[in-house]
Amino acid sequence: MNALPPIRIETRGLTRLFGTFVANDDISIQIHRGSIHAFLGGNGAGKTTLMRMLQGLCQPTGGDILIDGQRVVLSSPQVAFRHGIGMVHQEFNLVSGLTLLENLVLGAEPVGRSGVVDWKAARCAAEELARTIGVAVDWDATVSATPLHVLQVIEILRILYRGADILILDEPSAVLAHEQVASLLGILRRLRDNGRTILFISHRLNEVLDIADRITVLREGRHQSTIERISADRNLLMREVTGEDIVFTAPAEQVAGEVCLTARGVCVTDDSGVVRTRDISLDIRAGEILAITGAPGRGQIELLEVLAGLRRAAAGTISIDGRNITACSVTARRRAGIRYLSADRATESLCRDMSIRDNAIAGRHRVRPFSRLRILDHAAIRAHTAALLDRFSVRRPADDLPVGVLSGGNQQRVALARELDGASRILLVAQPTRGVDLAGIAFIHGVLRDFVESGGAVVMVSEDRDEVEALASRVLQLREDGRLLPVHAA
Repeated sequence: MNALPPIRIETRGLTRLFGTFVANDDISIQIHRGSIHAFLGGNGAGKTTLMRMLQGLCQPTGGDILIDGQRVVLSSPQVAFRHGIGMVHQEFNLVSGLTLLENLVLGAEPVGRSGVVDWKAARCAAEELARTIGVAVDWDATVSATPLHVLQVIEILRILYRGADILILDEPSAVLAHEQVASLLGILRRLRDNGRTILFISHRLNEVLDIADRITVLREGRHQSTIERISADRNLLMREVTGEDIVFTAPAEQVAGEVCLTARGVCVTDDSGVVRTRDISLDIRAGEILAITGAPGRGQIELLEVLAGLRRAAAGTISIDGRNITACSVTARRRAGIRYLSADRATESLCRDMSIRDNAIAGRHRVRPFSRLRILDHAAIRAHTAALLDRFSVRRPADDLPVGVLSGGNQQRVALARELDGASRILLVAQPTRGVDLAGIAFIHGVLRDFVESGGAVVMVSEDRDEVEALASRVLQLREDGRLLPVHAA
């Protein structure tokens, strides 16, 4: 058996308190040089706090960090960088008006003898770095004109250019379309093969099982386990993360029923009047989950908004049960059973300052059983929402607290509970589990399957390949030309 490579970074008894709250409790882990080490855990498990300590953004309350066996104090990100640690954040630190080359060397420009920036040397260094990870970059392009997945590569190259060999990536695939995730994973493998050490936070089990050498699970701020990839599977990891036996099984075959929602020749424009989708024709059937995929920003969200009545179609018709609803309002479509759940739950699906209870019945305060003669029936509201929230396993301290105090996963459960409560027939949902932990993902997937098994229909926009494969009976990809292309039929 081959010996493990030397330990590059280690924590011993690492603890972090925020007041009396224990974010990390006695964390001891070892991360080997030239490996990909994945971190899993539910929301609030302590992953982010641990990475912030390794990056020098916050200081441990107790315990030690060792680099190459030597105790270090990472008092700032600059100190962490001097020890070779850099982090790729979900929100990129790039200047939109500058070129990619200017962003790469910003603050660390090579200077010639004359005291001015040596752009030829900068370009040579940039091209050599790009070659080492197997990518081609248009260095003269500006940030504002560059696709998101390329900007992520630039963030990785910026860290390498400055000499770091330990890279921390926080949910790096969350911003990528399906076809871009494989490219990212390939880059991370090449970095590992070149001796770099990768710390990889993810909620996506298939990605972790595909790429990681070792997997550390945190639960409630504690080190639950570290598992060699060869010994791991989805069910084991889910049990380690949640403490429950949540078994992943193949989804039941979806039996499509009658056509319930139809689109014919629909064209969609964005807020700037740019045509995003062209000549879209769809038949959506009861009992199926239809997934719409494609690179972010191609018009998938705008298409859902048109179906929901939130945006006017530039052309074409939409019908439910054969009745033309193209000119109907959102309210009329909701009465017909169409529900919409936005990808932006913080500002569109929920009102963060309103109570959990009010969010759970938003839009229905003035209808029975919640109101009689225009007077709210608070007892009926309390009883109904408590039962509804319990049915969706929403963990909350009290129903009258602002919904913003809940975790992202519990906020999504509140929004989903509201949309599926009552006479819901067709659910239009964008990114149903974005920012949700593994237990929440399993629960929401189960809710969507139950909904279609009971005769509902789901049209889902998702950038999560695992989610699409787990849920969809049909997959359509929105191409760059604005047309839908069938991907497969289950």
